[in-house]
Amino acid sequence: MAKHDTDNSRKQKFVNYFWVTMTAVIAICTLFVSVSTIVDMVRTSNNRGEVERKIANLEAKIARDSAFIERITTSPEFMEQYARETYHMQRKGETVYILE
Repeated sequence: MAKHDTDNSRKQKFVNYFWVTMTAVIAICTLFVSVSTIVDMVRTSNNRGEVERKIANLEAKIARDSAFIERITTSPEFMEQYARETYHMQRKGETVYILE
């Protein structure tokens, strides 16, 4: 009967070690996934600030360009001035001197 008790004792120890090992493996995997998730959250948060700054910059450019388009389409005088300055256009019989 003593041999039967020692066999059960060994089996019980093996089962206990198995479950302790499995619990440790699961805990390590959970910790690894949690840490990588936290790192991703911090990286995403930092990228979000950068993206929001880019959006604000682009919205400001859109507002500036919209104002320019509105002005150039409604004011023939401004369109002529812009064409003359940007593309060095001139009227017939007019001499233009470009100074740099």
